[in-house]
Amino acid sequence: MPSPLLSSVLPIAITFLFTCVPTVRCWVATFPIAKLDPRHLNMMAPQTTSHEMELWLDKRQAAKSVAGDCVSIIAPSRLDFVDAVIVDEGDDQNPTWAKKLYSVKNDRNDGNRPSKLFRRGDNQPVGAIVDVSTPSGQDTALGLVGSVEWIVVTCEEDRDEGWIMIPAENLISSCHNTGTKIAAFVDRVGDVGGLARALELGIDALCVDAVDANENEDLWNALIDAKEERKANADVNNADDTRGGGTGGGLTDPSGPTVVQGTCQRVASSGGKSTVLADRVCIDLVQSLKPTEGCWIGSSAKIMALVLSEAAQSSFVPSRPFRVNAGPVHSYVVMGDGTSTKYLSELSAGDEVLVYDVVSGGERPVAVGRLKVEIRPCVQVGLFVPQSSLGREENASYGQVFLQQAETVRLGQTLGSESFLRITDLEYQENVQASDVLLRVTGLGTHVGKSYSGKVSER
Repeated sequence: MPSPLLSSVLPIAITFLFTCVPTVRCWVATFPIAKLDPRHLNMMAPQTTSHEMELWLDKRQAAKSVAGDCVSIIAPSRLDFVDAVIVDEGDDQNPTWAKKLYSVKNDRNDGNRPSKLFRRGDNQPVGAIVDVSTPSGQDTALGLVGSVEWIVVTCEEDRDEGWIMIPAENLISSCHNTGTKIAAFVDRVGDVGGLARALELGIDALCVDAVDANENEDLWNALIDAKEERKANADVNNADDTRGGGTGGGLTDPSGPTVVQGTCQRVASSGGKSTVLADRVCIDLVQSLKPTEGCWIGSSAKIMALVLSEAAQSSFVPSRPFRVNAGPVHSYVVMGDGTSTKYLSELSAGDEVLVYDVVSGGERPVAVGRLKVEIRPCVQVGLFVPQSSLGREENASYGQVFLQQAETVRLGQTLGSESFLRITDLEYQENVQASDVLLRVTGLGTHVGKSYSGKVSER
């Protein structure tokens, strides 16, 4: 027999399930932007130069001025190039020729462009339209990366004032391998090529207003040329991949960063100077590091050395277990997420950097508490990666890093070992044998600190 308490609570629970849960379900269903299922992200094509570009037609403005099938104002021969059509939510005309059909829902009455993009038919949210002509608009778009299938960017500001090229590049690099694709509205011929080729990858779709497409012959021709150029490049790259000689667009790094055994040697500048004065940055962290822990630093994001903490004991100066003497302001440091980078000049208190242990191979994010910048003599250290460690022939086998000429600056040497190399032990002499050093190697370059699959050469 159920207890008296259960008997009294059970009817209330049943009533809640039948009345409140449907309401909750309806609220979730109307949430405008759905998270992408992580299981599906790997099924979506990553952005590389081998992917084709779509052409979208926006018929919302045309629908206000043209009766009947408003897309009929476009010549039939042009419609063959169109991959998707955007319509208003209340537009009940569905072009039968459209390969994909999206509707835009406007929840606002301020006259701004609607922001929610739905797939016509099942009314599933697939993305958002975002005005990126201002920094706040770019931040909004970046916040959607990885959460939607499409981010459609537009520039509502005067084109002499608003930006779209740089925001598009920033979004392309941020969307790498996230499953999110970028489309952009375009109304000027001069913007087409830049968007289609941005960061060598280009955006995933160009969108043009149906009225503009009909009235501006030059704009339409530029769109077609850009679409066909991307298709030709995709065909060539995919053929190279089939023959086994391609790089999958060139440029993917499926294994991610790799820690390898390399060598290093002190290098003199072209002017013969072995020491330069630099704005040297010490990264003071909010946690203490072990003598075997440090940060990945380099002049290139592709090849970096492990600069160890100042936790080692010395009779000359007290130890600073929270400090990494990271070198000049131009150098990269790997951030706490393990993939992105920042210039040392960009770091600020509260940023998290990646701390790596040369003995265990473990890593952890640690926040920056302070940055100490002073003018100090620095030396250039060449970093050499053996060919056997490279995944592809085109990957750089040489990098370099500038570090302060001080005994307290040490490099990790061998994974699993407490051995280290003092910068002052490196001598600039010809025929000197290179010293062992631990290196972090990746085939991907960076744009605004984000790894992406374009060709980047840093010397």
